[in-house]
Amino acid sequence: MKRILTVAVTVLAVCVSSSSFAQYGGRQQVGPIDPEGHASAPSSTSDAPPDPEAQAEDLRLHGQCDKAIPIFRRLAARGGFELAQFNLGLCLIDVGKKESDAQRSASLKAEGAGDVLAAANSGLANAQLKLVTLYLDGVGVASDPLEAGKWALIYHSNGSRFVISLPDISPELQARLDGVLTATSWAEAQARADAWSPVAKDWDAR
Repeated sequence: MKRILTVAVTVLAVCVSSSSFAQYGGRQQVGPIDPEGHASAPSSTSDAPPDPEAQAEDLRLHGQCDKAIPIFRRLAARGGFELAQFNLGLCLIDVGKKESDAQRSASLKAEGAGDVLAAANSGLANAQLKLVTLYLDGVGVASDPLEAGKWALIYHSNGSRFVISLPDISPELQARLDGVLTATSWAEAQARADAWSPVAKDWDAR
């Protein structure tokens, strides 16, 4: 009797299992099925917010400073975006060079040089290197070989440039500096560099 009862229970369990199996088309359900064959769809990164600084820099590199400038302005106004401020300066100088109106051209270049200077004073090595040529060529600033030499020395000793693998001043630029600076003026440039210190960030005082 017990044997018959055991067989009956076994048959009933198999029938129930087979019925459930058939309801799911012969496959065991393990959660949502991805048409590509994954048990669950991978999370999407397409909804990640865009990087405005990277977008603006890409626009600048493609000669679209007119579209990049408003983005760089907003970022620079927040503070702590030295690279954006530097790129804003480059864009303003570039636009100024193409401006046909002499007064507006000079104004754009001066504003651009001011942004490069602000970024350089914050310690950005790229901006410090750019100031060397700006002061040598008098673009947006009065031509000043001593200031050019000062920024060359500051850039040379900027430890951050080693971290991001920025090269030293090129031989051509060094030759230009040596062509306008004597041993005495180099000493003066060194004194200016020694007296310089980066502008403290807002969070440094916290």
